[in-house]
Amino acid sequence: MAAIPAVGNHKWRLAVGAAAGWNYKDDHHAPHDKWSQYPDHHRSSGPVCGLDPAFCEAPASIAPYIWPDDITKWPICRKRKEHADTPPSEAEHMVCEVIGHPCCIGIRGECQITTREFCDFVKGNFHEEAALCSQVSCMDDVCGLIPFRQRDVPDQFYRTWTSLFLHAGIFHLVMTLAFQYWLVRDLEKLIGAKRLGLIYLGSGMVGNLASAIFVPNRAEVGPCGAHFGVLAASIVEVIHQWPSLKYPEMAVLKLVGVTAVFFLSGLLPWIDNYAHLFGFIFGFLVSYAILPFVTFGVYDRRRKVVLLWLCLVFAVLIFVGLILLFYVSPIQDCEVCKYFNCIPITKDFCSEQNINLKTDSG
Repeated sequence: MAAIPAVGNHKWRLAVGAAAGWNYKDDHHAPHDKWSQYPDHHRSSGPVCGLDPAFCEAPASIAPYIWPDDITKWPICRKRKEHADTPPSEAEHMVCEVIGHPCCIGIRGECQITTREFCDFVKGNFHEEAALCSQVSCMDDVCGLIPFRQRDVPDQFYRTWTSLFLHAGIFHLVMTLAFQYWLVRDLEKLIGAKRLGLIYLGSGMVGNLASAIFVPNRAEVGPCGAHFGVLAASIVEVIHQWPSLKYPEMAVLKLVGVTAVFFLSGLLPWIDNYAHLFGFIFGFLVSYAILPFVTFGVYDRRRKVVLLWLCLVFAVLIFVGLILLFYVSPIQDCEVCKYFNCIPITKDFCSEQNINLKTDSG
């Protein structure tokens, strides 16, 4: 992807070979082949068009910050050295006009070396300052906010809760407000703002973690996991207050029915059932552990305290387990997982989600 000057055939071969990193030697320009004239001539990869440690002044390739042999780890050269005894025409690999630069395309941060015109056509982010895809972080372009500390590691943990307050449009926001007016407002009066906040944020974060693990490479917003945690808390509150309610069975059936309808809706495209499931489970366990309860006798109290600690331990194990799955051992190939999130009633029913549970081999 470089425009080579109109020079003789031997210069053209030297320029193209150097740009591609070939181990190529030209008989007419032996002093300028690969690394023979440089102190670090032991390198196995040659100069890249526009990049050469021996010709770069900032950042300079000097100890202890010597450019590695792997060209994919080379930094961006901000200032080139000027050699009075080396005319530009004698080192085409340094002066060729580069028209191809990294372009970040799509929500998955795919990088291609292409022209600005093509990058603008596909609505990508063009990086004119870089020559290699390894020199840019496409996920920073996609996600924004605080840059990734390590470019290849999904280390922005704060997104597990910030996404709870974002919505995909006015209709999505109205649905959230309606749900919270219908259920969250009254539940807050019963259990208190602190307990409700812990259940809401914890369930939402766990739901988002599960979604990132089982449905990767998909942008999602909204507090669906938190809402299922609130539904679970409402069921737990009915269980704790069972003896004091007139019709506890009807209250539980009503809440279970609403939860089942929401779970069934999660089988439609663009609705995340994994956030629903894990948000509900975590919300139920935490609610059982922190909500106030009534006991009748020493035995009943002892039994409920044991259940309280068991629920708390399982909730912590789920949270830690999901973090380990996400950061340490991510799930990359799970063909069955997608059917819980969307049932393909027709051939193209779930295709709009563009779910890819396999990593690219290339």
